[in-house]
Amino acid sequence: MTRLSVAAIAALACLFAPPVLAGAAANGREQAERPQAVSELIERMAKDDFNGFTACRSLIEIGGPAVPGLIRATQHDVPRVRYWSIAALSAIGDEEAVPAIKQLLDDPEPVVRAVAVWHLGRWFDRPDVREAVVEKLRDTNRFVKGWAMKLLQAKKYRQAAGEVRALMEDATPEVRYDALHTLAVLEGRDALATMKKVLREDESALVRECAVRCCTVIEPPTPRTADVLISALRDADEEVRKAAVKLLRKGFAQYFGFDPGAEPLQREKAVREWRDWYEANGARLRWNEPSRRFEAIEATPPAQPPER
Repeated sequence: MTRLSVAAIAALACLFAPPVLAGAAANGREQAERPQAVSELIERMAKDDFNGFTACRSLIEIGGPAVPGLIRATQHDVPRVRYWSIAALSAIGDEEAVPAIKQLLDDPEPVVRAVAVWHLGRWFDRPDVREAVVEKLRDTNRFVKGWAMKLLQAKKYRQAAGEVRALMEDATPEVRYDALHTLAVLEGRDALATMKKVLREDESALVRECAVRCCTVIEPPTPRTADVLISALRDADEEVRKAAVKLLRKGFAQYFGFDPGAEPLQREKAVREWRDWYEANGARLRWNEPSRRFEAIEATPPAQPPER
């Protein structure tokens, strides 16, 4: 577990293409003039992640001439070299690197697989890359699955919603959490039914709270999220109830005195008031972008017949 946690932290450092600072270009050009520069930089990546980052940045500045060495480095014995090589190849953007990065989707180290998944996003327009990324939703490691879902969210790749939905049956709550969030991003309003099902049936308070929080990521915002949030006010877990009432008060500017820590009968009275309000006003609610909340618009009066 400890090794995986350290690996996950290292992955976060390189999942996004490393920034190139002002002095790095000149440094990269100087190093490119020496034939052994690429191999020296690759071996430096093996020391630790600080050296991995700085060497990666220099290799990015060397650019095309570094690509053959970096492709070879994707087979290096040290996992750190493999994932920093992926980051460098992605930033350089040479399509010749794609087969080597795809091969690392089956690397024995989860952190290497996760970095490979994320950086293949550089070439996500390629059908073979999209297929390979979706395939990693079935990886044995939940962090790899998670990064595959992050990429699908970033690319708004709704075509993968079916495969993501299958993960809602996964035994690991964290996987179901990531899957539900991904569905909310990919499907928008169409994910509301899944969120309500989760609130009714999922045994994990973590996942049920995710259903509540996903109401904030649905685009475009819909007043139907109130239905999900009001349902969550009856949840067995106090933290889920807290999250729900906080979002209701913020998004709909209503209160009704709901206390998530109160006795059930007290809570139920406020829930009924919320439900009655929503049923009376839901059809008139519209999203006000400047105020970031839903507001009830006035009903349009019937047209008057012209005077004779």
